[in-house]
Amino acid sequence: MAIRRWISTIDSHTAGHPTRVVTGGVPPLRGDTVEARAEDFRARFDALRTFLLHEPRGHAAMVGVVMTESTRADFGAFFLGSYKYLEMCGHATIGLAVTLDHMGLIGTSQEPTSSFTLEVPAGVITVHVHRRDGAVAAVTFKNVPAYVACRDVGVTAGGVSVLADVVWGGNWYGLVEARAAGVELAPAGVSHALATGAALKAELNAMIAAGAVAGVARPIDSILFYEAQSEAAGVVSRQLVVLESNKFDRSPCGTGSSARLAQLVARGEIGLDQPIRTRNILDVDFTATARAIAGRTDAIEPHIVGLAHITGEHRFVLAQGDPLPDGFLCR
Repeated sequence: MAIRRWISTIDSHTAGHPTRVVTGGVPPLRGDTVEARAEDFRARFDALRTFLLHEPRGHAAMVGVVMTESTRADFGAFFLGSYKYLEMCGHATIGLAVTLDHMGLIGTSQEPTSSFTLEVPAGVITVHVHRRDGAVAAVTFKNVPAYVACRDVGVTAGGVSVLADVVWGGNWYGLVEARAAGVELAPAGVSHALATGAALKAELNAMIAAGAVAGVARPIDSILFYEAQSEAAGVVSRQLVVLESNKFDRSPCGTGSSARLAQLVARGEIGLDQPIRTRNILDVDFTATARAIAGRTDAIEPHIVGLAHITGEHRFVLAQGDPLPDGFLCR
């Protein structure tokens, strides 16, 4: 059988959400920055994104990482989504860190901690890989600054009327209290959450496009439904991120957790340097802490701690005559 294309990857999941790191098969990219090379990939090789992430090799929730060189950091990488390119992705950063450890590129298993910088389209972040007994026990990344752009925006869609805070955490979010939207933060509530979240996202973006949301010029990427809980160990934010009508983040979401931290600090519900746990609907936690940024009072520096696990090493091929060479998605 003739093979027209092959791509090698290492796959992992972070608290249930998949990451597919490309390790071979991408042609050389043009550009002086990671952002420029991501744009070059988008312009010339977008079919590789759909080939890897869409069915039959992937699915709507799949996220890809393409590594590239960087003049600003130890590594460069950009993130592929099933529908769009992402400026930053927290769960995939954790997955990439574990993949780099798996490949032996960031130190030996005997070292308690390995650290590296990573240039992504949103900026340069710092990542620490913590080991115990020769295995990765946790990954911490210092995200780009997060801030609240607008509070208490009234949105009516999907049969509900809610208030949303618009927040940047590396991607743009509309943060909505789950109970106010009638959303259950449990596996059984996902279908309703997807429909409600997609409707709220569409309406909020229409309002932004019409100039009706003060201080916000760019569309949001996702709706983050949250519920604040209190446990003996401290504050827990149970949350579910709806990206599209058929796509939600299985993890607590790294950039979403960053946005939630900024919201909680802005509302005076937590203080700086106070760790909280962000929890997905599968009861897996990240630890999230807001740090101060020198010279800024409008934003916080999020520190997110989580863990990923390798799920496989793959060599994807495109066989001659495949009737669906670029893959497909069904909403």
